[in-house]
Amino acid sequence: MEPDIPSAPPVVAVVVVHDPGDWFDETLDAFAQQDYPNLRVLFLVVSDGSVEGTVAEIDARIQQRLPGSFVRSVGANVGFGAAANEVLRLVEGDNGFFLICHDDVAPEPDALRIMVEELYRSNAGAVGPKLVEWDDPNVLQAVGLGMDRFGEIDPVIEVGEVDQEQHDGVRDVFVLPSAYLLVRADLFRQLGGFDPAIDFYGEDTELCWRIHHSGARVVVVPSARVRHVGQLHQRRPDLRHGLLRARHRMRSVATLTGASRLPGRSLEMVLLTLTELIVGLFTARFGQAWNSFRALGGLVPRTPALVARRREVKPIRRVPEREVYSLQERGSARLNSYLRSRETATYVGSGVQVRRWRQSPTASVVAWLAVIAGLVVGSRSFFDGGLPPVGEFLAFPESPRALLQTFLSGWNPNGAGATSPNPTGWATLSGLSVFTLFHMGLLQTLFVLGLILVGAGGAWRLSTVFPSNRARIAALLVYALSPLVSGAMSGGRLTVLVVYAATPWVLHLMRRAAGIETADPSSAEFDVTDGVVDLAPIDRLRRTLAAALALALAVAFAPVMLPIAALLAVVFAVGTLLARGSTITAGWSLATGLGAAVGAALLNLPWITSWTWEGIVGAPPIGEAGLGIVSLASFEIGTTDFAALAIALFVPVIAAVLLARAWRLTWAIRSATMVLAFGALAVLADQGSLPIDAPEAGVLLVPVALGLAISAAAALAAFDLDVRGGTFGWRQPLGILATAAVVVGLAPGLAALADGSFQVPTTPLARLLDASLPDDSIDGDYNVLLVGDPRLLPVPSTEYRNGVGWAIIDDGALDARDRWMPPTNSASELVTTALDEMASTSTLRAGRLLAPLAIRYVIVPEFDGVVSTVNDPLPLPTGLVPALEDQLDLVAIRPGLPTIEVFENRAWLPTFSQLDAAAAEASDAAGAEVLVRTDLSESIPVFVGADQLDPSTDEVGAGVVHLGLPFDEAWSLSVDGTAIEARRAFGETTAYDVAAPGTGELRYDTAALRWLAVLVQVALWLAAIFVAARVRVTVGRRESLLLSDETLIDLTDEPVPSLVDPGLRADHLLPDPGEPDADVHGERGVDPDADADADADAAELRPDGEREPEVPS
Repeated sequence: MEPDIPSAPPVVAVVVVHDPGDWFDETLDAFAQQDYPNLRVLFLVVSDGSVEGTVAEIDARIQQRLPGSFVRSVGANVGFGAAANEVLRLVEGDNGFFLICHDDVAPEPDALRIMVEELYRSNAGAVGPKLVEWDDPNVLQAVGLGMDRFGEIDPVIEVGEVDQEQHDGVRDVFVLPSAYLLVRADLFRQLGGFDPAIDFYGEDTELCWRIHHSGARVVVVPSARVRHVGQLHQRRPDLRHGLLRARHRMRSVATLTGASRLPGRSLEMVLLTLTELIVGLFTARFGQAWNSFRALGGLVPRTPALVARRREVKPIRRVPEREVYSLQERGSARLNSYLRSRETATYVGSGVQVRRWRQSPTASVVAWLAVIAGLVVGSRSFFDGGLPPVGEFLAFPESPRALLQTFLSGWNPNGAGATSPNPTGWATLSGLSVFTLFHMGLLQTLFVLGLILVGAGGAWRLSTVFPSNRARIAALLVYALSPLVSGAMSGGRLTVLVVYAATPWVLHLMRRAAGIETADPSSAEFDVTDGVVDLAPIDRLRRTLAAALALALAVAFAPVMLPIAALLAVVFAVGTLLARGSTITAGWSLATGLGAAVGAALLNLPWITSWTWEGIVGAPPIGEAGLGIVSLASFEIGTTDFAALAIALFVPVIAAVLLARAWRLTWAIRSATMVLAFGALAVLADQGSLPIDAPEAGVLLVPVALGLAISAAAALAAFDLDVRGGTFGWRQPLGILATAAVVVGLAPGLAALADGSFQVPTTPLARLLDASLPDDSIDGDYNVLLVGDPRLLPVPSTEYRNGVGWAIIDDGALDARDRWMPPTNSASELVTTALDEMASTSTLRAGRLLAPLAIRYVIVPEFDGVVSTVNDPLPLPTGLVPALEDQLDLVAIRPGLPTIEVFENRAWLPTFSQLDAAAAEASDAAGAEVLVRTDLSESIPVFVGADQLDPSTDEVGAGVVHLGLPFDEAWSLSVDGTAIEARRAFGETTAYDVAAPGTGELRYDTAALRWLAVLVQVALWLAAIFVAARVRVTVGRRESLLLSDETLIDLTDEPVPSLVDPGLRADHLLPDPGEPDADVHGERGVDPDADADADADAAELRPDGEREPEVPS
């Protein structure tokens, strides 16, 4: 039996409760103190399965302070909107109002009464109060909200704005927060309540948007004041708050925008999101932009659900789309917020996180525009003619499909070829081609130049540990304009650029996984060594996996990044300890860094099983590299003018350690440790003093360059926070000197931009090789043996001895696949034997020893225009060229350019050939003696142009069909449908004994295990991405689980007075049931059957042609 209620419009307050905190008692007291006479309160309790906060405990807590309230459970946490919708099941009748509330609000005693009165006065469908901060009611939280056409909320007020009654006028708004929202019961029921698909964030926006479509008004009543906690991100750290906001915003736009405007709006959203991504990089708000991008992409698989939702919404569209559109704000609220002069950021103080004003991003945007403009100017010649194939800048394969098929096939054609796990980078390049519409030339240019921007972006993100704009800009410019970049570009060192791009991101993600965030610049406690936050295990795992994903992408193109990242984690942890930081922080830094390295290795399975240390770091050069300490300190790994000026960048390393305090000193010591550790490794490797082969100098210098960038940021941050404004002494001049040193150190990088091509050679070695070799296939397919100094060879090489390296390439033009280390196989024995025989002068028929591998040419590079030039040549390996000239079957060819020595092997065998009788007989034996005595030149080519991708057919005769490939049973030959068994030829290669002539089919059969390995690798990548990005797969629609579905409150027969206060009409809430076109939604009376996109004037006419009379106030 319900108690007698005074004669006033009934209000049912619907309070959704989840794990209430200490504030809840004050919330209950505030509801108990309301002076509205006809209020009943329904508490809907949701649970996440925790032991505390059961329904019984919460019920007892409520009844103690608010007797007579209704308490019901809705089971699992289905989200605020879906939980609030239970009022439609528990309350019968449409007379009166629903008051939708959060569990952390405290309305003033007259708040509800004022809102009901204003609802009558304004003839509104929904009204809301002024929300103020819980702990400081003088600070505004929300006074109604605006919204643009992209669903982005404009808060109207500024963060921390003091309430001075500047927003106290009653007015129409587009959105009212759901924290305390009064809505007419009939309207809420007709609209179907909140969108059940929106669990958190955006449910109020979507509801108010539909209220506008129905023709009702949405009004804010600032004289009604409500205190609100509103700390959902702290109460629910398990939610992906930014992504949920973006996803539900996109959903509302997709389902509520009119059909005629939706195509244009969709295009605008795509362009705006891309703009956000770019601007977000400049303003440290890339995370928000990335959430928008993910949410936009997430609309595609949800298209059927969105279409269904649009059908559900269509019946409530009672006003023209143009009228709703006119209520929305012009432009983009998000973009306007980007352009505001002040923004807020979260900083970590002593055990707490605070939000403070962040400095204006204008200078940051200017700095980024300068970096981008400098890159465009410095590489302007590449946009027209493309990147020249210098060093590792080999052309990308023309067909991304063929590249992907090669990756999947399990056959690696590099070198002599072998069945082997293929590089993950091949599949990555094939996937990236989608973004350039499969234009591989454009992809190459954007990929190489993009690595520079990615590296600069990583340095920028890492430097956000400094709240000073000057510090971040210094880090950006020092890293972006390092001579290391111009040197890598001039020499075609793609590996160096990959390491350059990946290192700052790996360090940034690693420190976030360790819980190191931006420290509070206003903290007065100078003993705070780091801004450290406590992370839940799942959050730490996600951040570690994010670092592993970034590292895995880099490793796919540069395996050397894996040991660099592991060493970086060790150095970072040591630097933390040297700075007297927390051992726990150092331990987590080491653990997450090494964990990311392990994860990256697993993501590159099974390719990593084919790695060797030589393949990771590269073959050692002949003799001493001889760069010297000065060249290393100035990052002069290529052609860079005035490179010595970069030595000035080491001044901030010293200055930062001497000037900085607290967390600035911690980062100064960390960066100094990086500079010293990796700098020492580079010097020792340059002198040949390390016990193992080390990566090239450019790779080891990347962490040094990053350390200098962070040191520059630390020095400037220290000058801003620790020196400037203090008593004048030695600190001020040192700070000024550090700033000047940064400016001087940028000069070489700026000078490198003038050339427009980073002084790349005009005649790269790869282009000369292609021009020197025949491109016809009349004589059959063949291979080329490159021999010489590994620094001159355009592809990875295998060390022979005494610093001499060799590599095998095929007869096609070199492309990007050739920059990956070839798989190890038995072919190396044949090459080593031939080189040994030549070196010892034991044979004059070395060409025959190389013939089984289809080697037709032997080439010795002399100059490449980068490492070895005419003016500064590298010495050729002693005795190599004379030994080749002594061979009777190797004939020297002069291509007309004194850059390479070319020898043609007159005893060569085509890659796929039919052996003559003598060669067939010799193929049964093994050993150099047999090959030297056998003339192989009479063999004929077959299956010309065959590869592992497609079967090849040709007529073959009786005898031996020979493949110039290491023995591999995955290659199969059938003649007239009869399979021929493979055997070893010449002890190393593959041959088939054909008994009778016929039509032969040669094919490569990919093993089932290879397909399984690919599936496992894809599964690992998807799992890592899903966990790192917190992607959730919903198996089915979540439903609330009411303990009881009985009717708790019945409003059907509730009396609704015609007047609450004199002069206020309430009879419009009770339409005449006999009048079909009666307006029950506020002052916008329209034909419910009117087309939403029809002319506004026509839509505003009632069926009888009369306009809706205004309700007098």
